[in-house]
Amino acid sequence: MRRLNWLRRTWRSMQQRRRYAALTLICMTLAMASAERSGLSVAAPELSSALQLSPSDLGWLFSAFSWTYVIAQIPAGLLVERFGVRRIIGSGLAIGSLCSVLVALAGAPAFAAISWGLILVARLILGASQSPMGGSSGMVFATWFPKNERGVAGSVYGSMPYLSIAVFNPIMAWVVNHLGWDICFLMLAFMGILSSAVWSTAFRTPQQHRRLSAKERRLLISGGALWGAPKTDRPAALNDDNPDTPPSPGSNLSSLSHDLRHLFSQRMFRGLVVAQYAIAAITWFFIAWFPAYLVLDLDLSLAQAGALSAFPAIGGFLGGAMTGFFSDALLKRTHSLTIARKTPVYVGMSLSTIGFLGCLFTRDPTWIALLMTIAFFGKGVGTMIWTLVGDLAPANRVGLTGSAVNAFTNLSGIFTPIIIGYAVAIYGNFNLALYLMAGHALLAVAMNYWVMGTLHRMQDIPNAPLTHTTRP
Repeated sequence: MRRLNWLRRTWRSMQQRRRYAALTLICMTLAMASAERSGLSVAAPELSSALQLSPSDLGWLFSAFSWTYVIAQIPAGLLVERFGVRRIIGSGLAIGSLCSVLVALAGAPAFAAISWGLILVARLILGASQSPMGGSSGMVFATWFPKNERGVAGSVYGSMPYLSIAVFNPIMAWVVNHLGWDICFLMLAFMGILSSAVWSTAFRTPQQHRRLSAKERRLLISGGALWGAPKTDRPAALNDDNPDTPPSPGSNLSSLSHDLRHLFSQRMFRGLVVAQYAIAAITWFFIAWFPAYLVLDLDLSLAQAGALSAFPAIGGFLGGAMTGFFSDALLKRTHSLTIARKTPVYVGMSLSTIGFLGCLFTRDPTWIALLMTIAFFGKGVGTMIWTLVGDLAPANRVGLTGSAVNAFTNLSGIFTPIIIGYAVAIYGNFNLALYLMAGHALLAVAMNYWVMGTLHRMQDIPNAPLTHTTRP
């Protein structure tokens, strides 16, 4: 009987925490997206041998993802605001599966002459398909979570790439080793289709959710969650004079330049963008080049590299998950958003600097694993991007702000893989890459300390229509 009562209380508690189901779903999409991004890096040693690709060739392929990922950010943010996160993310996951199929086809003899170009096209399409992730996650956190829970939610979400790498990299390395790199991408395609189906079926906004309890609704509104989206899955921009009538698509496009200028005119936003660019560069080193670093620089086998890469990934996940609790606890204790959100960045980036510089003094795989675990644990601790978007974005342009931050942040995904590829090709080792990563960590600290200033939600953009959400 006691066990039955416990189960009933647990079920009622879950019924009043629908926001965590939304968090689980958005985390699932990022984990899947991260597996699709890192699949090429895991397969790179075997793929480059089969297709006769140089390190610089690989650098361009790693980078190609970010070309379209960055370019498509702003349009993707507008699409999210107009059509809703459920439709846009679901479509993106399905398109990503198609890209994995194209990469697998590059290994077929019929496509031998155009294999590099086929992979390049697949990476370009994949980047565009994943571009809505930034605006979507900012929208989910701003609407589904009160202010004092966004730190945890954002940090758990931000740690998903590391959890994805820790889980999927060893699996993908095994598949590449035993079944072939093309089979690995077919596996990713199947997983992408499955994720798309789950997301499209299960995700709803708070306004759409038929089983959202009155208690949780009050918690969201009183806790500062943005409220007021239409009940349809097309949360188009609302007209201030007539809130029930969305404006034409042209009105969003005509105001885009004005809205972006307003964002970049604010010092806090500029500091945020540069700091997150630096932190994202560390992520791209890990996603694109870390398995190759272990194979090419330390002479490990692909299976050993896949297993060893799991440890830094776990460190990154733990750091990312921990920082949310740490940050929200600081917020409750100090009542200072600035202290709560900046302190993890200072601590985390300092640890990353120590880890990267330490790798310059050893070639022992055990020590490398330990130092890289410290580096990526620190990177996880310092990753506050989506929490900050939820905290700082103007209430009337959350989707656009998230996409703008993500666009400029992920310019690092264009430059970092290419720079590292040429550095390895020229110098024959990864020493310069390690110095660059340590420098990026210190740059993030500098931006937070000297540029961003006191943190607060930016004022609504003048003359911009409210999009997706309004103030309660």
